[in-house]
Amino acid sequence: MWLERKRISKLRSTLMGNGGMKLSKPDFQAMTLNELRRYVLAHRDNREAWDEFAARPRPNAVMVSADTPVEEQERIIKELVDKSK
Repeated sequence: MWLERKRISKLRSTLMGNGGMKLSKPDFQAMTLNELRRYVLAHRDNREAWDEFAARPRPNAVMVSADTPVEEQERIIKELVDKSK
């Protein structure tokens, strides 16, 4: 009986990794945008990580109102592309 418990304990430790201790939850808010992006790509089922990633501001993002005419959107994008050259 004791030997069986020891085997189960060892198997549980092996399956859990790190000696049977629970893995600590990552601090998504402390991660940089690139670190968080890599984490989300590696853990696609982690909804909390995805929510934090989606909520982060993008420094190079261009915000254009949805009701802006397409011609105006194209002009804005062209100006930004020309400015970056």
